[in-house]
Amino acid sequence: MKRKFWSKIGVSTLIFGLFVLAFNIFNKSPDMTTLLLPPVQTSVTAQELLDTVILVHFEVAVQEKEHLAHAAFSIDNNSNHNIKNIEILCTLMDNAGTEQGREKWVIYDTIKAHANGIFSSTSKKYVSNRASASQCQIVDMDRAQSPFIAIHRGSPAGSGHGSSEETQGTPGSMHH
Repeated sequence: MKRKFWSKIGVSTLIFGLFVLAFNIFNKSPDMTTLLLPPVQTSVTAQELLDTVILVHFEVAVQEKEHLAHAAFSIDNNSNHNIKNIEILCTLMDNAGTEQGREKWVIYDTIKAHANGIFSSTSKKYVSNRASASQCQIVDMDRAQSPFIAIHRGSPAGSGHGSSEETQGTPGSMHH
């Protein structure tokens, strides 16, 4: 009997402690959005290249009806490294400037050193229909390594490239 009593007291104390902890965390956050959206953190690579890889222009538009988000980004790579797998995190805000959520886009293309790239993407994302503005930043990227094997795609010598037989086809061949 005593064991049941003390186990109930222990479980009740644990539940009460968790409730107090949750209440304190909720009470310290100014609103629900801040509670659900932790501060943005950038990777070590992104921090190293932050001054030389610049998100020059961004534009995010959301269609309310089908939840399609169209994003366009322009990136200048002023570093000495080719970069790829660029993660861009956009914080979406309403007209009053209140955060409505965050969405991430990844650009898998490689941007050569001292070059720029313009990318656009349309994808289905569940974004608040109150979002009317965005603030985007690069949060991660990888340095692109040189390939181990270089593949040359050319015609072998003596293949008859450009001969009338090749362009006209041989008897019995099919053209699509």
